[in-house]
Amino acid sequence: MSTPPEPRTIAIVGAGMVGVSCGLFLQRDGHSVTILDPNDPGSGASFGNAGSISQSSIMPSSSPGLVKRLPKMLLDPESPLVLRWQYLPRLLPWLAGYLRNSARPRVKRNCRAMGALFEHVIDAYDVLIRDAGGGDLIDATGALKVYESDAAFEASAFERAMMEACGCAFDVLNEDELRQMEPNLAPIFKHAVFIPGSRQIRSPARLVETLAESFRARGGTILHEHVRNVSVDGTGRVRIATESGSHEADRVVIAAGVRSNGFARRLGARVLLDAERGYHIMMPAPERSVNRYVQFADRKFSLSPHESGIRMTSIVELASVDAKPDYRRIRRLLPHAARVLPGLSAEEQSIWMGARPSTPDNVPVIARSPRQENVFFAFGHSHLGMTLGPLTGRIIADLVAGRDPGLDMTPYGAERPFG
Repeated sequence: MSTPPEPRTIAIVGAGMVGVSCGLFLQRDGHSVTILDPNDPGSGASFGNAGSISQSSIMPSSSPGLVKRLPKMLLDPESPLVLRWQYLPRLLPWLAGYLRNSARPRVKRNCRAMGALFEHVIDAYDVLIRDAGGGDLIDATGALKVYESDAAFEASAFERAMMEACGCAFDVLNEDELRQMEPNLAPIFKHAVFIPGSRQIRSPARLVETLAESFRARGGTILHEHVRNVSVDGTGRVRIATESGSHEADRVVIAAGVRSNGFARRLGARVLLDAERGYHIMMPAPERSVNRYVQFADRKFSLSPHESGIRMTSIVELASVDAKPDYRRIRRLLPHAARVLPGLSAEEQSIWMGARPSTPDNVPVIARSPRQENVFFAFGHSHLGMTLGPLTGRIIADLVAGRDPGLDMTPYGAERPFG
Protein backbone atom coordinates (compact mmCIF):
# COMPACT_ATOMS: atom_id res chain seq x y z
CA MET A 1 0.00 0.00 0.00
CA SER A 2 1.48 3.35 -1.04
CA THR A 3 2.11 6.06 1.53
CA PRO A 4 -0.27 9.02 1.22
CA PRO A 5 1.50 12.15 -0.04
CA GLU A 6 2.35 14.91 2.41
CA PRO A 7 -0.41 17.57 2.23
CA ARG A 8 0.76 20.74 0.48
CA THR A 9 -0.60 24.14 -0.41
CA ILE A 10 -0.90 24.20 -4.18
CA ALA A 11 -1.79 27.04 -6.53
CA ILE A 12 -3.15 26.45 -10.03
CA VAL A 13 -2.98 29.17 -12.67
CA GLY A 14 -5.97 28.65 -14.95
CA ALA A 15 -9.61 27.65 -14.37
CA GLY A 16 -10.41 25.82 -17.59
CA MET A 17 -11.18 22.11 -17.80
CA VAL A 18 -7.50 21.27 -17.30
CA GLY A 19 -6.98 23.52 -14.28
CA VAL A 20 -10.19 22.49 -12.52
CA SER A 21 -9.45 18.81 -13.16
CA CYS A 22 -5.97 19.26 -11.66
CA GLY A 23 -7.56 20.87 -8.62
CA LEU A 24 -9.98 18.01 -8.06
CA PHE A 25 -7.37 15.27 -8.35
CA LEU A 26 -4.95 17.16 -6.10
CA GLN A 27 -7.73 17.52 -3.51
CA ARG A 28 -8.16 13.74 -3.55
CA ASP A 29 -4.58 13.54 -2.22
CA GLY A 30 -5.39 15.88 0.66
CA HIS A 31 -3.76 19.03 -0.68
CA SER A 32 -5.09 22.54 -0.03
CA VAL A 33 -5.67 23.97 -3.50
CA THR A 34 -6.31 27.48 -4.82
CA ILE A 35 -7.15 28.21 -8.48
CA LEU A 36 -6.42 31.67 -9.88
CA ASP A 37 -8.03 33.01 -13.05
CA PRO A 38 -9.46 36.44 -13.91
CA ASN A 39 -12.43 34.77 -15.61
CA ASP A 40 -15.08 32.29 -14.53
CA PRO A 41 -14.26 28.56 -14.65
CA GLY A 42 -14.72 27.11 -18.12
CA SER A 43 -15.33 30.46 -19.82
CA GLY A 44 -12.33 30.32 -22.17
CA ALA A 45 -11.48 27.62 -24.70
CA SER A 46 -13.36 25.11 -22.51
CA PHE A 47 -16.57 27.02 -23.23
CA GLY A 48 -16.47 27.00 -27.00
CA ASN A 49 -15.35 23.52 -28.03
CA ALA A 50 -17.47 20.93 -29.80
CA GLY A 51 -18.03 18.97 -26.60
CA SER A 52 -16.70 15.65 -27.85
CA ILE A 53 -14.80 13.42 -25.44
CA SER A 54 -12.73 11.83 -28.17
CA GLN A 55 -11.33 8.34 -28.21
CA SER A 56 -9.69 8.67 -31.59
CA SER A 57 -8.33 12.15 -32.34
CA ILE A 58 -4.73 11.06 -32.47
CA MET A 59 -3.96 12.72 -35.81
CA PRO A 60 -2.27 16.13 -35.39
CA SER A 61 -3.48 19.00 -37.55
CA SER A 62 0.06 19.02 -38.98
CA SER A 63 -0.42 15.85 -41.01
CA PRO A 64 1.64 14.18 -43.77
CA GLY A 65 1.70 16.15 -47.01
CA LEU A 66 0.79 19.45 -45.36
CA VAL A 67 3.76 21.27 -46.86
CA LYS A 68 2.57 20.44 -50.39
CA ARG A 69 -1.07 21.26 -49.62
CA LEU A 70 -0.36 24.46 -47.73
CA PRO A 71 -0.18 27.01 -50.59
CA LYS A 72 -3.53 25.91 -52.02
CA MET A 73 -5.13 25.86 -48.57
CA LEU A 74 -3.98 29.37 -47.73
CA LEU A 75 -5.38 30.72 -50.99
CA ASP A 76 -8.75 28.96 -50.70
CA PRO A 77 -11.37 31.28 -49.12
CA GLU A 78 -13.20 28.22 -47.74
CA SER A 79 -10.14 26.44 -46.39
CA PRO A 80 -10.25 25.52 -42.68
CA LEU A 81 -6.65 26.76 -42.29
CA VAL A 82 -6.21 30.53 -42.07
CA LEU A 83 -2.99 32.48 -41.66
CA ARG A 84 -3.25 36.15 -40.72
CA TRP A 85 -0.20 37.27 -42.66
CA GLN A 86 0.57 40.36 -40.57
CA TYR A 87 1.44 38.02 -37.67
CA LEU A 88 3.76 35.79 -39.70
CA PRO A 89 7.06 37.18 -38.26
CA ARG A 90 5.94 36.39 -34.71
CA LEU A 91 4.56 32.99 -35.73
CA LEU A 92 7.62 31.83 -37.68
CA PRO A 93 9.35 29.76 -34.94
CA TRP A 94 6.13 27.92 -34.07
CA LEU A 95 5.09 27.56 -37.72
CA ALA A 96 8.48 26.15 -38.71
CA GLY A 97 8.16 23.48 -36.03
CA TYR A 98 4.56 22.83 -37.06
CA LEU A 99 5.59 22.15 -40.66
CA ARG A 100 8.53 19.98 -39.62
CA ASN A 101 6.11 17.88 -37.58
CA SER A 102 4.18 17.03 -40.75
CA ALA A 103 6.96 14.61 -41.75
CA ARG A 104 5.55 11.09 -41.65
CA PRO A 105 7.95 9.68 -39.00
CA ARG A 106 7.15 12.57 -36.68
CA VAL A 107 3.41 12.24 -37.27
CA LYS A 108 3.64 8.56 -36.32
CA ARG A 109 5.55 9.48 -33.16
CA ASN A 110 2.99 12.12 -32.21
CA CYS A 111 0.08 9.78 -32.92
CA ARG A 112 1.59 7.17 -30.61
CA ALA A 113 1.99 9.78 -27.87
CA MET A 114 -1.67 10.76 -28.14
CA GLY A 115 -2.84 7.17 -28.42
CA ALA A 116 -1.12 6.33 -25.13
CA LEU A 117 -3.15 9.07 -23.43
CA PHE A 118 -6.48 8.04 -24.95
CA GLU A 119 -6.24 4.63 -23.29
CA HIS A 120 -6.87 6.32 -19.91
CA VAL A 121 -9.25 9.16 -20.80
CA ILE A 122 -12.57 7.56 -19.87
CA ASP A 123 -11.28 6.13 -16.57
CA ALA A 124 -10.16 9.59 -15.45
CA TYR A 125 -13.48 11.12 -16.51
CA ASP A 126 -15.40 8.47 -14.60
CA VAL A 127 -13.51 9.30 -11.40
CA LEU A 128 -14.43 12.98 -11.57
CA ILE A 129 -18.03 12.37 -12.61
CA ARG A 130 -18.49 9.86 -9.81
CA ASP A 131 -17.12 12.34 -7.25
CA ALA A 132 -18.54 15.61 -8.60
CA GLY A 133 -21.64 14.73 -10.59
CA GLY A 134 -22.37 16.02 -14.05
CA GLY A 135 -22.98 12.62 -15.59
CA ASP A 136 -26.36 13.84 -16.85
CA LEU A 137 -24.44 16.19 -19.17
CA ILE A 138 -22.60 13.35 -20.94
CA ASP A 139 -24.05 10.95 -23.51
CA ALA A 140 -22.24 7.75 -24.47
CA THR A 141 -23.32 7.97 -28.11
CA GLY A 142 -19.97 7.57 -29.89
CA ALA A 143 -18.82 9.88 -32.68
CA LEU A 144 -18.84 9.85 -36.48
CA LYS A 145 -16.63 11.05 -39.28
CA VAL A 146 -18.41 11.05 -42.62
CA TYR A 147 -17.14 11.33 -46.20
CA GLU A 148 -18.99 12.45 -49.32
CA SER A 149 -16.35 11.37 -51.80
CA ASP A 150 -14.27 8.27 -52.33
CA ALA A 151 -11.22 10.54 -52.60
CA ALA A 152 -11.76 12.02 -49.12
CA PHE A 153 -12.18 8.56 -47.61
CA GLU A 154 -9.09 7.22 -49.37
CA ALA A 155 -7.11 10.24 -48.18
CA SER A 156 -7.90 9.23 -44.58
CA ALA A 157 -6.31 5.78 -44.94
CA PHE A 158 -3.17 6.81 -43.05
CA GLU A 159 -5.26 8.20 -40.19
CA ARG A 160 -7.21 4.96 -39.89
CA ALA A 161 -3.99 2.95 -39.99
CA MET A 162 -2.60 5.01 -37.12
CA MET A 163 -5.85 4.65 -35.14
CA GLU A 164 -5.60 0.91 -35.55
CA ALA A 165 -1.90 0.87 -34.62
CA CYS A 166 -2.61 2.92 -31.50
CA GLY A 167 -5.55 0.82 -30.34
CA CYS A 168 -8.31 3.35 -31.07
CA ALA A 169 -11.41 1.25 -31.72
CA PHE A 170 -13.50 2.20 -34.76
CA ASP A 171 -15.90 0.72 -37.28
CA VAL A 172 -16.10 1.56 -40.98
CA LEU A 173 -19.74 1.99 -42.02
CA ASN A 174 -21.35 1.78 -45.43
CA GLU A 175 -24.15 4.06 -46.61
CA ASP A 176 -26.96 1.91 -45.19
CA GLU A 177 -25.30 1.52 -41.79
CA LEU A 178 -24.72 5.26 -41.59
CA ARG A 179 -28.34 5.98 -42.52
CA GLN A 180 -29.55 3.74 -39.68
CA MET A 181 -27.32 5.57 -37.21
CA GLU A 182 -27.98 9.12 -38.48
CA PRO A 183 -31.20 9.00 -40.54
CA ASN A 184 -31.51 12.79 -40.68
CA LEU A 185 -28.28 13.42 -42.56
CA ALA A 186 -28.58 14.09 -46.27
CA PRO A 187 -28.11 10.82 -48.23
CA ILE A 188 -24.90 12.06 -49.83
CA PHE A 189 -22.26 10.27 -47.76
CA LYS A 190 -20.57 7.21 -49.19
CA HIS A 191 -18.41 6.29 -46.21
CA ALA A 192 -18.30 6.80 -42.45
CA VAL A 193 -16.08 5.93 -39.51
CA PHE A 194 -17.80 5.33 -36.16
CA ILE A 195 -15.86 5.67 -32.89
CA PRO A 196 -17.99 3.85 -30.30
CA GLY A 197 -15.95 4.87 -27.25
CA SER A 198 -16.35 8.62 -27.71
CA ARG A 199 -18.86 10.59 -25.66
CA GLN A 200 -20.73 13.86 -26.14
CA ILE A 201 -20.98 16.69 -23.61
CA ARG A 202 -24.31 18.52 -23.80
CA SER A 203 -22.83 21.71 -22.32
CA PRO A 204 -19.04 21.92 -21.91
CA ALA A 205 -19.30 25.18 -19.95
CA ARG A 206 -21.86 23.77 -17.52
CA LEU A 207 -19.78 20.64 -17.01
CA VAL A 208 -16.74 22.71 -16.01
CA GLU A 209 -18.96 24.83 -13.74
CA THR A 210 -20.27 21.64 -12.10
CA LEU A 211 -16.74 20.40 -11.48
CA ALA A 212 -15.72 23.82 -10.14
CA GLU A 213 -18.62 23.78 -7.68
CA SER A 214 -17.51 20.35 -6.49
CA PHE A 215 -13.98 21.72 -6.08
CA ARG A 216 -15.32 24.58 -3.91
CA ALA A 217 -17.54 22.23 -1.90
CA ARG A 218 -14.46 20.17 -1.00
CA GLY A 219 -12.70 23.23 0.41
CA GLY A 220 -11.02 24.56 -2.71
CA THR A 221 -10.68 28.27 -3.39
CA ILE A 222 -11.15 29.99 -6.75
CA LEU A 223 -9.82 33.55 -6.93
CA HIS A 224 -10.80 35.87 -9.78
CA GLU A 225 -7.36 37.43 -10.11
CA HIS A 226 -5.10 38.08 -13.07
CA VAL A 227 -1.72 36.41 -12.45
CA ARG A 228 1.14 38.63 -13.56
CA ASN A 229 4.12 36.51 -12.52
CA VAL A 230 5.07 33.22 -10.92
CA SER A 231 8.47 32.81 -9.29
CA VAL A 232 10.29 30.47 -6.91
CA ASP A 233 12.49 31.91 -4.15
CA GLY A 234 15.73 30.48 -2.82
CA THR A 235 13.92 28.24 -0.35
CA GLY A 236 11.73 26.69 -3.03
CA ARG A 237 8.66 28.65 -1.98
CA VAL A 238 6.38 29.59 -4.86
CA ARG A 239 5.26 33.20 -5.13
CA ILE A 240 2.33 34.25 -7.31
CA ALA A 241 1.97 37.95 -8.07
CA THR A 242 -1.45 39.16 -9.22
CA GLU A 243 -2.94 42.58 -9.92
CA SER A 244 -4.56 42.34 -6.47
CA GLY A 245 -1.55 41.31 -4.41
CA SER A 246 0.52 38.18 -3.90
CA HIS A 247 0.12 34.57 -2.77
CA GLU A 248 2.48 31.84 -1.63
CA ALA A 249 2.31 28.09 -2.11
CA ASP A 250 4.40 24.96 -1.81
CA ARG A 251 3.69 23.95 -5.40
CA VAL A 252 2.21 25.57 -8.51
CA VAL A 253 0.56 24.12 -11.61
CA ILE A 254 0.62 26.22 -14.78
CA ALA A 255 -2.61 25.41 -16.63
CA ALA A 256 -3.29 28.79 -18.20
CA GLY A 257 -3.92 27.62 -21.76
CA VAL A 258 -2.20 29.68 -24.42
CA ARG A 259 -1.04 32.15 -21.74
CA SER A 260 1.09 29.40 -20.16
CA ASN A 261 3.98 30.07 -22.51
CA GLY A 262 5.10 33.26 -20.76
CA PHE A 263 4.99 31.68 -17.31
CA ALA A 264 6.93 28.62 -18.48
CA ARG A 265 9.66 30.75 -20.03
CA ARG A 266 10.08 32.87 -16.91
CA LEU A 267 10.38 29.63 -14.94
CA GLY A 268 13.20 28.37 -17.15
CA ALA A 269 11.44 26.18 -19.73
CA ARG A 270 11.66 27.14 -23.40
CA VAL A 271 8.49 25.64 -24.79
CA LEU A 272 6.92 26.42 -28.15
CA LEU A 273 3.26 27.24 -27.62
CA ASP A 274 0.85 29.32 -29.64
CA ALA A 275 -2.84 29.64 -30.47
CA GLU A 276 -4.70 27.61 -33.05
CA ARG A 277 -7.73 29.86 -32.93
CA GLY A 278 -11.06 28.11 -33.47
CA TYR A 279 -14.61 29.29 -34.09
CA HIS A 280 -18.13 28.07 -33.47
CA ILE A 281 -21.67 29.11 -34.39
CA MET A 282 -24.70 28.07 -32.35
CA MET A 283 -27.90 27.40 -34.29
CA PRO A 284 -31.37 26.29 -33.16
CA ALA A 285 -31.70 22.52 -33.03
CA PRO A 286 -33.86 21.24 -35.89
CA GLU A 287 -36.72 18.86 -35.24
CA ARG A 288 -34.69 16.16 -37.01
CA SER A 289 -31.13 16.61 -35.77
CA VAL A 290 -27.94 14.58 -35.44
CA ASN A 291 -27.69 12.15 -32.54
CA ARG A 292 -24.01 12.62 -31.79
CA TYR A 293 -20.86 14.54 -32.76
CA VAL A 294 -20.41 14.33 -36.53
CA GLN A 295 -17.31 15.53 -38.37
CA PHE A 296 -17.68 16.26 -42.07
CA ALA A 297 -14.34 15.35 -43.61
CA ASP A 298 -14.77 16.94 -47.03
CA ARG A 299 -15.46 20.45 -45.66
CA LYS A 300 -13.59 20.10 -42.36
CA PHE A 301 -16.33 21.16 -39.96
CA SER A 302 -18.40 19.41 -37.30
CA LEU A 303 -21.93 19.50 -35.94
CA SER A 304 -22.72 18.45 -32.40
CA PRO A 305 -25.95 18.45 -30.37
CA HIS A 306 -25.91 20.69 -27.29
CA GLU A 307 -28.58 21.42 -24.73
CA SER A 308 -29.01 24.95 -26.15
CA GLY A 309 -29.02 24.02 -29.84
CA ILE A 310 -26.64 22.62 -32.41
CA ARG A 311 -23.03 23.77 -32.57
CA MET A 312 -20.92 24.03 -35.71
CA THR A 313 -17.17 24.14 -35.09
CA SER A 314 -14.33 24.67 -37.54
CA ILE A 315 -11.25 26.68 -38.54
CA VAL A 316 -7.60 26.65 -37.52
CA GLU A 317 -6.60 30.31 -37.57
CA LEU A 318 -2.99 31.28 -36.94
CA ALA A 319 -2.70 34.81 -35.59
CA SER A 320 -1.98 36.64 -32.37
CA VAL A 321 -4.05 35.35 -29.47
CA ASP A 322 -5.43 38.87 -29.00
CA ALA A 323 -6.16 39.59 -32.68
CA LYS A 324 -9.70 40.68 -33.49
CA PRO A 325 -11.92 37.74 -34.58
CA ASP A 326 -12.72 37.34 -38.27
CA TYR A 327 -16.04 35.51 -38.53
CA ARG A 328 -16.28 35.46 -42.32
CA ARG A 329 -14.72 32.04 -42.79
CA ILE A 330 -16.97 30.17 -40.34
CA ARG A 331 -20.05 31.95 -41.68
CA ARG A 332 -19.25 30.68 -45.17
CA LEU A 333 -19.83 27.17 -43.83
CA LEU A 334 -23.46 27.80 -42.87
CA PRO A 335 -24.85 26.81 -46.30
CA HIS A 336 -22.82 23.61 -46.17
CA ALA A 337 -24.26 22.81 -42.73
CA ALA A 338 -27.79 23.30 -44.06
CA ARG A 339 -26.99 21.07 -47.03
CA VAL A 340 -25.71 18.11 -44.98
CA LEU A 341 -28.54 18.33 -42.41
CA PRO A 342 -31.80 19.10 -44.21
CA GLY A 343 -34.19 20.99 -41.99
CA LEU A 344 -31.41 22.82 -40.18
CA SER A 345 -32.11 26.53 -39.99
CA ALA A 346 -28.71 28.10 -40.55
CA GLU A 347 -29.71 30.89 -38.19
CA GLU A 348 -26.87 32.30 -36.16
CA GLN A 349 -27.91 32.38 -32.51
CA SER A 350 -24.41 33.20 -31.32
CA ILE A 351 -20.86 33.15 -32.62
CA TRP A 352 -17.58 32.64 -30.77
CA MET A 353 -13.83 32.55 -31.21
CA GLY A 354 -11.34 30.97 -28.80
CA ALA A 355 -7.63 30.23 -28.60
CA ARG A 356 -6.65 26.58 -28.53
CA PRO A 357 -3.22 26.27 -26.82
CA SER A 358 -1.11 24.25 -29.24
CA THR A 359 2.43 22.99 -29.44
CA PRO A 360 3.93 22.44 -32.93
CA ASP A 361 3.59 18.67 -32.50
CA ASN A 362 0.03 18.94 -31.09
CA VAL A 363 1.13 16.91 -28.04
CA PRO A 364 0.46 18.52 -24.63
CA VAL A 365 3.04 19.43 -22.02
CA ILE A 366 2.27 17.47 -18.85
CA ALA A 367 5.38 17.53 -16.72
CA ARG A 368 7.38 18.83 -13.81
CA SER A 369 9.40 21.89 -14.76
CA PRO A 370 12.95 20.92 -15.76
CA ARG A 371 14.31 23.88 -13.76
CA GLN A 372 12.01 24.19 -10.74
CA GLU A 373 10.98 21.03 -8.90
CA ASN A 374 7.98 22.76 -7.28
CA VAL A 375 6.50 23.84 -10.63
CA PHE A 376 4.31 21.63 -12.83
CA PHE A 377 3.08 22.23 -16.37
CA ALA A 378 -0.33 21.22 -17.75
CA PHE A 379 -0.98 22.97 -21.04
CA GLY A 380 -0.79 22.68 -24.83
CA HIS A 381 -3.80 20.40 -25.32
CA SER A 382 -4.66 21.90 -28.72
CA HIS A 383 -8.18 20.77 -29.76
CA LEU A 384 -8.44 18.24 -26.92
CA GLY A 385 -8.57 20.12 -23.62
CA MET A 386 -12.04 18.81 -22.79
CA THR A 387 -11.01 15.28 -23.69
CA LEU A 388 -7.68 15.25 -21.85
CA GLY A 389 -8.44 17.58 -18.91
CA PRO A 390 -9.37 14.91 -16.33
CA LEU A 391 -6.51 12.61 -17.33
CA THR A 392 -4.07 15.52 -17.13
CA GLY A 393 -5.36 16.27 -13.63
CA ARG A 394 -4.78 12.68 -12.58
CA ILE A 395 -1.25 12.67 -14.01
CA ILE A 396 -0.34 15.98 -12.35
CA ALA A 397 -1.53 14.64 -8.99
CA ASP A 398 0.67 11.57 -9.52
CA LEU A 399 3.69 13.72 -10.40
CA VAL A 400 3.19 15.95 -7.36
CA ALA A 401 2.92 12.87 -5.13
CA GLY A 402 5.94 11.18 -6.72
CA ARG A 403 3.78 8.30 -7.98
CA ASP A 404 4.27 6.49 -11.27
CA PRO A 405 1.51 7.75 -13.62
CA GLY A 406 1.57 4.44 -15.46
CA LEU A 407 2.75 6.11 -18.67
CA ASP A 408 6.08 6.86 -20.27
CA MET A 409 6.02 10.64 -19.71
CA THR A 410 8.90 11.39 -22.09
CA PRO A 411 6.67 12.51 -25.01
CA TYR A 412 4.98 15.15 -22.82
CA GLY A 413 8.09 16.76 -21.38
CA ALA A 414 8.77 20.47 -21.39
CA GLU A 415 12.23 20.16 -23.00
CA ARG A 416 11.41 17.73 -25.79
CA PRO A 417 12.31 18.74 -29.37
CA PHE A 418 9.06 20.52 -30.30
CA GLY A 419 10.25 21.22 -33.83
